[in-house]
Amino acid sequence: MIFTPEQIEWLASAEAAQPWLKKLTQAPPDNGALLGELTRLRQHFSVDQAQALVTLARLRQRARKKFPIHAHRLFFTSKTLQQASPAAVARWTAQRYRHAPWVADMGCGMGGDALAIASLGSQVLAIDRDPLALALVKANASALGQSHIHPLRANITHPGWKIPIAWADPGRRTATHRVFHPETLQPPLSTLLQVQRTIAPHLGIKLMPGLHHRHIPPGIEVEWISLEHELKECVFWFGDLAEREGRRATVLPAGKSLWSEGHKAPLNPPGHFLYEPDPAVIRAGAVGDLANQLQLWQIDREIAYLCGDHLVITPFARTWRILEHHPFSLKRLNQRLRGMQAEVIAVKKRGSPIDPEAFRKKLHRSRKGRPMVVVLTRVNNRPWMLICEPLP
Repeated sequence: MIFTPEQIEWLASAEAAQPWLKKLTQAPPDNGALLGELTRLRQHFSVDQAQALVTLARLRQRARKKFPIHAHRLFFTSKTLQQASPAAVARWTAQRYRHAPWVADMGCGMGGDALAIASLGSQVLAIDRDPLALALVKANASALGQSHIHPLRANITHPGWKIPIAWADPGRRTATHRVFHPETLQPPLSTLLQVQRTIAPHLGIKLMPGLHHRHIPPGIEVEWISLEHELKECVFWFGDLAEREGRRATVLPAGKSLWSEGHKAPLNPPGHFLYEPDPAVIRAGAVGDLANQLQLWQIDREIAYLCGDHLVITPFARTWRILEHHPFSLKRLNQRLRGMQAEVIAVKKRGSPIDPEAFRKKLHRSRKGRPMVVVLTRVNNRPWMLICEPLP
């Protein structure tokens, strides 16, 4: 269902709804039990209220991964939940604002970033032109006892305030799909850049992680952020919020960053260990810098796999022990898997056209055998396969 601001206000404040909402949040009904649950709720509430209770409870269940601590207390719509940064990412970007007395959150959505910034002591003007978003941020601030958030309905291109330090999270979804070009954002990137030049010189702009490098303005800091090796967002930092000019990869929860300095990795055959750089490292163009830092090499100039002869623990890459590697051959691969009594737990690829899941069905499996990972890639521009062992 599509919430209204009035429904969010009712969900947040109606005393009669709270026991039901708490119960439903703890155990939301699945599709099979949905009709029965709605029928029971309609004995106490209207049709719209019953649907609102169930919808919010199910959204809270979906939100547990992004908001592991507070999901059971927060208010979402499906769209605002999808766009919201995970709490760990919001906490990381909020650190840039920790000394700011006031911050304008332009396009606040359900308020995830505003809550993270306000938790560090700043007063936050939570701005959105959508009354539903403002109802959500108001409800969420109240749910967490946060008094530093001040919702304001406004168009960010015609501000009635003077706050030079700001955060912008432009809409990346229409009613039916996600958008991928910066000029189809709401508001477009060009509009936000004009806001930065005229209104908020110290600005952070959250963008899609797959943003093409040609859209990056000169002279700014660009940060790609991943969480548990999953790329989450790209952020443009301007003014005093930028630490330095350049491209940066940040990996969470480690809270470590790697800058792209333009180093090139040497090229050699596979070694004893395979390193898969974090996607933030790849997007920031820092694969060569990681290789230089850890004394690793590439096995193909166009493939973002690194190798080394010694195990190095790093938050910037996942690592496997290479047991064997050969030119690609399905027949030979199955012979070796059989001889090693291997149970293939994953097929990974980079630079190969093969579908990993379909390919995995063709591989020999020794049930309860030795866990192995098969990697399909290229070595010196030749199709190659690596049989790897997961590390503890």
